[in-house]
Amino acid sequence: MFSFSGFLKTLGIVLLVFIALSFVLGFVGLNHMGALLAIMYFFCYLLAGVLAPMWNKKTPYFSSFMLSVTLTVLNLVAAIYLLDVMVLADPAEINSSLVYNTALSLLATFVTVKIMEKRGGETYA
Repeated sequence: MFSFSGFLKTLGIVLLVFIALSFVLGFVGLNHMGALLAIMYFFCYLLAGVLAPMWNKKTPYFSSFMLSVTLTVLNLVAAIYLLDVMVLADPAEINSSLVYNTALSLLATFVTVKIMEKRGGETYA
């Protein structure tokens, strides 16, 4: 059964890490905005894929998928309202961001589940 509290825990941790990572990268002085965003998104979606099976042992892939879709929607909403970027004007860009983000998160979940199965002998859904 899907654990909504596990979903919220994972989402909260990923958002806190996203904020902390952006704060640290701001102090590093990296001036290329594309590189900054790529590092933050890559790390946070991998983290979501790794943490999803830890709190949702019955539905790790569904949890990872829902986390990546939720994070992508939150990123799009933040781009619209905070940065005033009209990201909803290009549906192809929305589609590609959803595909890349969910694929990265699901790949991390797959690797994490295989590692956890090999270490603990416990099977996951």
